[in-house]
Amino acid sequence: MSIKCLPGLVVLALLAAAGPACAGFNSPTLLFDTPTADVLPAASIAISADMTYPLTKTTQNVDYMEFDANVRFSPLRHLDLAVTAYTFADYVLDAKYQILGGDPGRIGLAIGVLDIGLNEYVSPIGNGLDAAWPDWRYDAYLPRYNRTTERFSAYAVTSVPVTRFARLNLGLGRGRFVGYDSRSKYLNSDIFFEEYHQWAVALFGGVEVYVNPHVALVAEASSRDMNTGVKASFGPVAAAVAWTKMEGLVFAKGDDQFGRLELGVSYQIDFRRRAPAALEPAEPFRPEPTPEPEPEPVAVEPVKFDLVPIHFDLDKSDIRPGDAEILKRNADAILAKAGAGQQADVIVEGHCCPYASEAYNVGLGARRAESARKYLVGLGVDAALLSTISLGEANPPYTNEAEYYLNRRCEFKWKY
Repeated sequence: MSIKCLPGLVVLALLAAAGPACAGFNSPTLLFDTPTADVLPAASIAISADMTYPLTKTTQNVDYMEFDANVRFSPLRHLDLAVTAYTFADYVLDAKYQILGGDPGRIGLAIGVLDIGLNEYVSPIGNGLDAAWPDWRYDAYLPRYNRTTERFSAYAVTSVPVTRFARLNLGLGRGRFVGYDSRSKYLNSDIFFEEYHQWAVALFGGVEVYVNPHVALVAEASSRDMNTGVKASFGPVAAAVAWTKMEGLVFAKGDDQFGRLELGVSYQIDFRRRAPAALEPAEPFRPEPTPEPEPEPVAVEPVKFDLVPIHFDLDKSDIRPGDAEILKRNADAILAKAGAGQQADVIVEGHCCPYASEAYNVGLGARRAESARKYLVGLGVDAALLSTISLGEANPPYTNEAEYYLNRRCEFKWKY
């Protein structure tokens, strides 16, 4: 479809100009095809558009650029709804519900449905099979009447952080995730049967490796498709570039080859937050023109067993001199409570401001919590009394950018 989604691009531009920026970005897909367990924050909307271009000219490859547009929104917490326009006439609905997760850096689990439309069969090129890419054609394997459930796809997916730099996404799906190529057929359930089934399910998955807080290398695959590329996010804006349908060039020969270069951009708006007035747009990790003020030490009487938070510089986990005095008073409170024969177990929580990706901030929060724990141990607190947890940017008490430095903190909470 050569110009099929220009209205979607216009809407994207208008909303980008009018909407307030948000501090985080959650992508519905790992790159372009593989779902993740991420959902938008409640009362948020994301507008995206992508374009593909043929990498080879054969009868199997659509020999023109094609576009599609997507509007995704979250009416309730843990729920995403979306409308995708493949052509002017082909609109489909998507839905995703996050069963487990919600905090960055933790295991997530979600279920969803895709491509619910009025037509019997919709591919990224539109309704029907005549112009679809080979990995979207089922008639070569099954009669059309056996694929009536191609009217929609369904999946369950889990997103698992394996390190602070990498995340693995694995799932099971039907419809668009099921293929019958000579190699990929081993990834779907029909390999165990002598005939094909319209409710066959297949494995899909992928991995993202962050080379810095904003840029990740990504590879994804299902029994129908293989993609690899790079994605980046800066505040509300995310973009990706990928070699999609790799199998069409890697395994196919001659006129059977196909493959695409895909580019995508997305803009996310969080209606719960207001854009700071008279402030320049935020640039993650930019040098700050003036030193941030250190919160004044709060007078704490150890006998009351009060615990006071400490704060950190941007992208740092070092204990600042002013916060060292606060940690000394916290240590006195812990030792006093233990000396009084009371339970003195403490949870050290690491927190971050919304700059950088969620995965990076979870790692930074963990380093801040561990730095505070080690300092307390050095002051004589029994290490067995201290446990750490990183909440990354999950619980920001301040949403105005001018006060983000107050979100870069460690909080100390009595466990009992």
